[in-house]
Amino acid sequence: MEKRIGIILLLLTGFCGIARADSDKSTGMHFLLTGPSAHNMGLSDGHTASLSGASAIFLNPALLSMEASSSAVVSYMIWPATDTQNSFAAVNFKRDRDAFGLAILSSLIDDIPLRSGVSQQPDGYFAVRYLSLAASYSRRFGPLSLGASGMYLFEQFYHEDASGYALNAGLALELMEKRVRLGTALKNLGSMQELSETATQLPTMISIGADVKLFQVSTSALEEEIPFLFSLIADYNIPVNELNISTDELKTQDDGYFNVGFEIGVSDMIDLRAAYRTGDTQRKYSFGAGLHISDFYVNYAYMPYDTGFGVAHAISLQYAF
Repeated sequence: MEKRIGIILLLLTGFCGIARADSDKSTGMHFLLTGPSAHNMGLSDGHTASLSGASAIFLNPALLSMEASSSAVVSYMIWPATDTQNSFAAVNFKRDRDAFGLAILSSLIDDIPLRSGVSQQPDGYFAVRYLSLAASYSRRFGPLSLGASGMYLFEQFYHEDASGYALNAGLALELMEKRVRLGTALKNLGSMQELSETATQLPTMISIGADVKLFQVSTSALEEEIPFLFSLIADYNIPVNELNISTDELKTQDDGYFNVGFEIGVSDMIDLRAAYRTGDTQRKYSFGAGLHISDFYVNYAYMPYDTGFGVAHAISLQYAF
């Protein structure tokens, strides 16, 4: 009986996790596709070609060696309507043409009711936990950069748990004196052990992105010129099925979607962001802001969800060294 209840709860929570997610409904571990930092969330996670520090470990590791300096970042997201909390911490060590990164990303879905039968009051509550530990390496060859991340994955549901592994790999290219940056990445390619009786399928994704500095204008205030830099940051994301080992092919699905965002940089001090996501998602819009204070970079993201899912908030702090 206990095993049967566990399986039922697993299926129900799996369904809830799928309903909460923004992407392919046949996969799990969707915390790997959110963020990971407030900087990224403010642009609807569209950073396959845009520099965002150590966050690139989960987005496009090739970008790590394109950064101007080493950096460390911590980030926290809360989604009150679903009792979801995501935590992220990472560091990127930049040395000449090489870069090394380490990161931890975790997600907690709390206060899930536990019932042994049909009842108005639950017998108790439990939590679902996810964890990813990642290490990255990136090397730059002139305007071209390559990178890869290896990830250890862990998930826990009720009294069941499973572990697995995944790989992220990408490349990036800078053009027109760094005014244009292009990138592509294969994310979350790997597998999980069985959880209860079924292995979670990872949300494998191919992303193609661009970061384009559109134009810059200036205005006068207090006898000083204040520059405004307008940028377009966009990704096209293609969810894919598991790797077919016999043919070494990835079978693509028909639900690709765009993340399109605009960023306004004000005098290298303040960044304002807004983004739109296409496709079947409960999170169409994202908004964010960043503030540069010496070597620190503070970011906030506001993410409204449709159909009663409320609003998610994220804040992050990045330090350049």
